[in-house]
Amino acid sequence: MRETRLLVLQKKEKLFLALSLAAVVLCTVLAFGFAVPLQAAEPQVLPDTTGLEQYMLVDLNTADLSALCTLPGVGEKRAQTILDYRTQNGPFERVEDAANVPGLTQTIVDSWAGMATVS
Repeated sequence: MRETRLLVLQKKEKLFLALSLAAVVLCTVLAFGFAVPLQAAEPQVLPDTTGLEQYMLVDLNTADLSALCTLPGVGEKRAQTILDYRTQNGPFERVEDAANVPGLTQTIVDSWAGMATVS
């Protein structure tokens, strides 16, 4: 009777192992069968950015209120002050001349390095 039980358990173990192996094979086939194949990616060509810096710089002599507000330390009030100063005194000769605008300090103007220009 013990031997019969052992034989039954061994058959169940073999059946379990066979079904487990079949499940692994099925999962592998499904995974590779439905996987999206890798496609060769073409190298990305970046656009020519030469000359774009002129569009990124804020020209203190031509900028409007919203463009001036993109400069560090400049809100609508300071931007309007810059516009008023420019109207009364003419165009700026250098970016550093903006420090003469009431409410602007040399520190603020220095923080515009690489962001502001004059034409």
